[in-house]
Amino acid sequence: MQTTESRRLMSLARTTPDRPALSVENAAGDWVGYTAAELYERVTATAAYALAAGLERGRHTLIALPNGEGLVRAVLASWMLGCTPIIIPPHATDAEKQALSKGLGEVVAEAFPWSEYRLVAALEPDGSRPAFSLRGLEPSVTWYLPTGGTTGLPTLFPVSPRPSTALTGARRLMENAGWSPGAVQLSIGPLTHAAPLMMCLAGIGGGSHVVMPRRLDPVSLKSAIERFAPTWCQLTPHQMALIDANQSLWDALCSSLTGMLHTSAPCPEGVKRRWIARLGGKQVHETYSSTQAVGTTICDGDEWLAHPGTVGRPFLSNQVLIADDEGRPLPPGEVGEVFMRSEWTEVFASDDPQRLRSGSDDFLSVGDLGYTDSDGYLYLTGRLNDVILVGGANVSTREVESVLLTHPDISEVVVVKRPDPLLGDVIHAVIVPSDLKNPPGIEGVREHCRGKISPYKIPLTVDVVEMLPRSHSEKVERFFRP
Repeated sequence: MQTTESRRLMSLARTTPDRPALSVENAAGDWVGYTAAELYERVTATAAYALAAGLERGRHTLIALPNGEGLVRAVLASWMLGCTPIIIPPHATDAEKQALSKGLGEVVAEAFPWSEYRLVAALEPDGSRPAFSLRGLEPSVTWYLPTGGTTGLPTLFPVSPRPSTALTGARRLMENAGWSPGAVQLSIGPLTHAAPLMMCLAGIGGGSHVVMPRRLDPVSLKSAIERFAPTWCQLTPHQMALIDANQSLWDALCSSLTGMLHTSAPCPEGVKRRWIARLGGKQVHETYSSTQAVGTTICDGDEWLAHPGTVGRPFLSNQVLIADDEGRPLPPGEVGEVFMRSEWTEVFASDDPQRLRSGSDDFLSVGDLGYTDSDGYLYLTGRLNDVILVGGANVSTREVESVLLTHPDISEVVVVKRPDPLLGDVIHAVIVPSDLKNPPGIEGVREHCRGKISPYKIPLTVDVVEMLPRSHSEKVERFFRP
């Protein structure tokens, strides 16, 4: 029988009580650390407080907290009580919260809200609280997290493997990417996003020392790296590019890092190749998955060099199916909708195609488009909602972005549509240049694209910006007008 994450915490507290489990940089810039025993004691005290405050076992909790020990403790205490946490960005506006909660109004309204005040009060001595008893129950749903679904518009989505199943799967993926129990694990992504949250909690439950800077900036990162010498981390391509552009950060991190895993948002080819050259092909890994946990692929740097642009092959029991508009399987090399299936991951299938699209034989899709090669490696070409209609012809924004990212003077890019009286829409590129003082001009950008993509896919106009607009989860915001 699979042990619960709560019992994992208890076991680590008993067997390695003095081992560092979590170190967090606070708002003042000071580092606060918690051993395995201290973290478990704080989680159980928090669970006991919630029971005394009226939370019933097996219900829902609401978490809108910034990265830090408080958010981690609130999630772990919720699981300890068999409760499912609903996690939303801490700075979400009322309108954003309402949009996220669409269809979940009563569940969210009745959820037990964790707050900074309650998390502090939970640790204050209170002899009136009954002694906490750890039970074997665990919620059937790991959490609700914001996701763009198949439309890109945020909504809360339930991921239904129980925490022990979800995190055991995450640890298996991490081990495949060079992680091991006892690793010093750098955690710098927002914990309202699936990958950083999953890897952080999987690391804690697996015996890692998780190190969490207060924000993504060179000062905080340098402090964390020099103080703790992390050996493993999970990054986004955006974070990889920021580190790649800062030589001192790059040198400090690579001096201790023995493995890393990045998610499969488009990564500039030059950035990816430099990481592989610096760390080694067996140390750099890429994974493709989703908040909805419909499936997972993975590849290491050597595989990527042999199959440039791939996001990997199915991991363990995962399966990939490329299907046309009628749901018929497509052969290698042909672009279609990416469906996935996994034996160990259960999800809530939905009749609402804006949340999740169901295919044949339990295959599910989050709306990505792509193809496989003859060796079974998956390549992503875009999303169903990221297709621009130019004069009646479909243009994949990801295809255009991939070409633009090979331009030596472009660091980041997002492609959007611009209204046109004749064609309906045309292609507009928003670029972050490698050198803000010397950005590429429109003619240079168009010339770079010629021969690589069809003429109607080439941007007609370009905006140069210092940085791209990003959501709380660091994903590029496409819903803006050029």
